[in-house]
Amino acid sequence: MTKKSQNLQTDVLISGAGVVGMTLGFALAQNGIKVVIIDTLDIKKSLNDQFDGRSYAISYAPYRMLKTIGLWDKIGAEAQAINEIHVTDGQSPIFLHFDQQELGDGPLGQMVEVRHIRAGLYSALKNHKNIELLAPDSIISRENSQGHVDVELKSGKSVRASLVIGAEGRKSVLREENNIKVRIWDYNQTGIVTTVQHEKDHQGIAHEKFFPSGPFAILPLKNNRSSIVWCEPPEKAQTIMGLNERAFNAELTKKFGTFLGPVKSLGQRWSYPLTMQLADDYTAPRFCLIGDAAHGIHPIAGQGFNLGLRDIAALSEVLVDAHRLGADLGSELVLERYVHWRRTDNNILALGMDGLTRLFSNDNMLITTARRIGLAAVEEMPTVKKFFMKHARGTVGTLPKLLKGEIL
Repeated sequence: MTKKSQNLQTDVLISGAGVVGMTLGFALAQNGIKVVIIDTLDIKKSLNDQFDGRSYAISYAPYRMLKTIGLWDKIGAEAQAINEIHVTDGQSPIFLHFDQQELGDGPLGQMVEVRHIRAGLYSALKNHKNIELLAPDSIISRENSQGHVDVELKSGKSVRASLVIGAEGRKSVLREENNIKVRIWDYNQTGIVTTVQHEKDHQGIAHEKFFPSGPFAILPLKNNRSSIVWCEPPEKAQTIMGLNERAFNAELTKKFGTFLGPVKSLGQRWSYPLTMQLADDYTAPRFCLIGDAAHGIHPIAGQGFNLGLRDIAALSEVLVDAHRLGADLGSELVLERYVHWRRTDNNILALGMDGLTRLFSNDNMLITTARRIGLAAVEEMPTVKKFFMKHARGTVGTLPKLLKGEIL
C-alpha cells in the first residue's frame, strides 16, 4: 500500500470495503489497475468474531476464480467442502438429493465463514502496491469532468479516478446520489443466523428444509459445526431472538431434528430482514454498481454472494481489457459491456429465487402436494438433476475467464 497523501490519482475508486468491494479491488490490482478503496468503517475493528456471524456458500465457478487470482489461499484455510445437498419439503420423507459424484469434477461448493473471508481479504490488500485503503473515510462530493471524476473525502483527501464503483451493499448511498431507482419486494420474513455444534459428523452435506413460515438451511462447517439460516415471520423471529440459551436450543432442535445428535447454538445470534431488491440501472456517468448494491436476493439457495463474485469476474475482465487497450475505464462503452454481461443473469436468478421462495413458503394443500410430487420426479431424472447442479455451481452460460479458471 502506498504512502497516503492528500491528493491521490488512481484508475478506479471503490466505495465499500465489504467482501465484494475488497475482492474486486484485489482482482483489479493483480492485473495492474490502481485502486483506492474507501469505507465508513474501520476495517480492523470489523475483523472480530462478533462483527458478522454469517457464512457464505461459494459455488464451484467463483471458487475457481478465487483460486485463479490468488485469494483462495488467503480465505479458504477453514473452508468446508459441500459434497451433497438434501432438499426437503417440511417433514416429508421425500427429498431431492444432489451429489458431487454425479458430476465427478469437485465439490458442489465451499462453505466459508465471513470472518475468515474478511480477515483474509484485509491481509491480501493491506500491503498491495496497487491498492490504497482509506478506512474509516467517506465521500462528501463528486464532480465528473472530461476523462475523470474528482472525489472529495471527509478526511480532507481528494481522489481523481476514471471510474467510481458502488460496492456499498443494499443501502448504497452512491446509488441514491446517482438517481438510480431500486425495486424492493418484502418477504415478511426475518433470517436468523447462528453457528451450531452437533455431535455427529455432517459429512459435508448441506440441508435445505422448506416450511410454510420460511426455509431452514443447515450448512456444513469445520469441526462438527454448521451455519444455520432460519427464516421466520418477523414477530416470531423477534421472539426467538429474545429467548435464553436453553429455550433457543429447544426451538432450534424442533427445526433441526436429531439426525446429527444433540445440537446447540454456540452463542452469538444475528437477524436480518429478508427482501429482494433490483436496481433499475447498473450505471451512471463514470459510475457503476456491483454486488448487493445492484441486486439483493433471498438467501434460499445461498446465491447472493455468488452473484457478487460473478459480477466481479465480468467487471474485472471488462476493465482489464480496456486498461490494456488504453481505453477510458469510465466510458459508457466500456461499462455497457459489463451491464450486458451481468444484468440479465442477475435478474433471472433473482426472480427464480423469488419464485422458489413463494412456492415453498406456502401451506396450500394442493401446492404442497404438487411440490412434493415435483421433488420426487426430479429425483428420478438424472439429466435434470445435473442441469440444476451445473446452474448451482455457476458453470452454465457464457462465463468470464476467471470463472473458468483462466487468467486475465
